Amino acid sequence: MDEHKRFGGLNYDVLARTYDRRYEKDDYSGVEEALTAFVGKTPDGWLLEVGCGTGHWLRMLGDRGARAAGVDSSRAMLRHAAVQAPRARLAQGRAEQLPWADAVFDRLFCVNAFHHFEDKAAFLSDARRVLRPDGQLMIIGLDPHTGLDTWYVYEYFEAVLAIDRRRYPGTGQICDWMQGLGFTNVRTWQVQHLPDRQPVRDAIEQGRLHQHSKSQLAVLTDPEYQQGLDRIYADLVRAEAEGRTLYLRSDLRLYATCGSIPPA
Repeated sequence: MDEHKRFGGLNYDVLARTYDRRYEKDDYSGVEEALTAFVGKTPDGWLLEVGCGTGHWLRMLGDRGARAAGVDSSRAMLRHAAVQAPRARLAQGRAEQLPWADAVFDRLFCVNAFHHFEDKAAFLSDARRVLRPDGQLMIIGLDPHTGLDTWYVYEYFEAVLAIDRRRYPGTGQICDWMQGLGFTNVRTWQVQHLPDRQPVRDAIEQGRLHQHSKSQLAVLTDPEYQQGLDRIYADLVRAEAEGRTLYLRSDLRLYATCGSIPPA
């Protein structure tokens, strides 16, 4: 598979149809709390979400009175965002070349999006450009380099963990990049713990094993994806023959990495 296709060329227009299912099933209260605290100090300022997707977080912050803008590379995602967050100012564009002038935002954040950006260091540099003095940047996402997480996706789909470790920089790497660009007070902390256990039959009925249900599956080749499904179904057949319920288990952590622009 072509590297661009595997790591940067996901079909976001296809993912848009099912992307918000995660918010129906999983608890993201820790992320919500972190974002609310992050933007709460500047109620009169402007905030930007990069990789805003379907507008879930823009809607949440807009409902709290924040003046928000969002950018995403996918038109389909932005169509959903326009419905969910009608007060937000939306633009189509690349994270590495944000379509705004210098020093216009007080807060900039991305949630579960940083790993999709093709040139992460270039994004951080452009984020610094559009932030005002005393502005802040927050990146929230997984860190598959810690070795703490377990996930049925990693267990059954053998290629995924190695791919994720290439897509997701460790939080230490992000901190180093930010400090190299002049961000101050750079720090990382855990904002969300996501333990889960779900019967396989329920997961199948809810479409949680569909290849476009999450980017970790969407980046796989068709044979890689099918091999993982075959492993799940083989275990399911064995479990049901023994009168057991087979569960898909996960124990994931989301981390926030934050830094500040020095005052003028």
